[in-house]
Amino acid sequence: MMRARWILLGLMAIAAFAPAVVEAKGLSSGADRLLGVEELGGENMKTVRVNVDTDKGSFLVEVYPEIAPLSADNFLRLVLEGYYDGIVVHRVVNDFVVQAGQLTEEQQDRMELDMRIPDETNYAHHDPGTISFAKLYDTDTKTYVPDSAGAQFFINLGDNRRLDENFTVFGKVVWGMETVRAVEVGDTIIRAYVVKAL
Repeated sequence: MMRARWILLGLMAIAAFAPAVVEAKGLSSGADRLLGVEELGGENMKTVRVNVDTDKGSFLVEVYPEIAPLSADNFLRLVLEGYYDGIVVHRVVNDFVVQAGQLTEEQQDRMELDMRIPDETNYAHHDPGTISFAKLYDTDTKTYVPDSAGAQFFINLGDNRRLDENFTVFGKVVWGMETVRAVEVGDTIIRAYVVKAL
């Protein structure tokens, strides 16, 4: 019932945008159409900004609770509880993704913060700069495990719209994309924190 309400609210938010329609599949199947990266963060869309400091520089992420309430709430909870502070970037694939959120042996005391969240209908394309949570992959069935998103997130470096059917975009990088592109495996997220509006 609650999930249906979120989907309805998301569709109402989308209705305010241009009428182009994209065939939707998988997690996107509940959406009339998906938002492109340029449409995210419009003047009528509620946003929360998170600054991420790395040892390569900083970048700023806008999070959109209206289009992905479960994912946005999960990410903001993890940020506020300091989960990402000191986390090492563990995966970088050129023109594909930068991924972080995996704990080291010394950080296992944070494991209880890494809670699984249910899948939710996706309302935005995986365009460059957008951010989503990673999911577990079942090598036997060659499918992503439903409801397995937790703390690991990825930022899209290329046009990854093929990911739309399995993952949920909940935000995008609005400043410092050059920093994201400079990050390498082994680089550290020094601190992530919510930026208060002035």
